[in-house]
Amino acid sequence: MSATEILQRMEAALAARAEAIKPLADIQDERATLLLKLAALDEPYGKAYAEAEAAGWAAEELTALGIAEPVKRPKGRPRSRRPVSAKKSTQEASSPAVVPAQDSTGSNAPVDSGAQSS
Repeated sequence: MSATEILQRMEAALAARAEAIKPLADIQDERATLLLKLAALDEPYGKAYAEAEAAGWAAEELTALGIAEPVKRPKGRPRSRRPVSAKKSTQEASSPAVVPAQDSTGSNAPVDSGAQSS
């Protein structure tokens, strides 16, 4: 095969590849435009969602209605939620302290504040 034939085959292959990428390039332009429009809506959507919550709507209720939670929440004071462990720690604080006894049985006994050691 001559060099001319090789170059012709290469050019034909490149032309086919170039044709295949044209629709992808067009779609890429449209996609970039839509992503910019979507990004521009993120902030007002987050504010509207926060306003709905402030008006009494729970996130679960909004989700049930088909309203998605915003990707970016508006800047400001974060929502506070009590952790589940907070309830547990207050119960533990009200129970008497248990200290291992000094005998060799290994039993635990409540601390007696009135007892004095000699």
